[in-house]
Amino acid sequence: MDKREQKKSQLENVIHSTSKAIESQLGDYKDKGKNALIIGGIVVAAYAFSRLFTSSDEKEDEKIEEEGSSFLGNALTGMVTSVLLTLAKDKILGIIEQMNQNEDDTK
Repeated sequence: MDKREQKKSQLENVIHSTSKAIESQLGDYKDKGKNALIIGGIVVAAYAFSRLFTSSDEKEDEKIEEEGSSFLGNALTGMVTSVLLTLAKDKILGIIEQMNQNEDDTK
């Protein structure tokens, strides 16, 4: 009986440590997925915003050129696109920094 209890205890310890490792790994994947969604959302928002103020129809382009393009619209589009892309860049750099720190911690 003593040997059986000892083996059972060892197996429970292995199960516990394996469960903790899996939970930790899933947490990492969850964080990476969340960051990827945020970055993707920012890029899509920047694209959508830039498309909002630019027309794809050639007739509309000619009409805008004739009337003179809107300085305010172009400036606003450029500013918002720059801000959104800067947010995406900062998020990506933060992820890279976090990954480097995780690698340093594991060494």
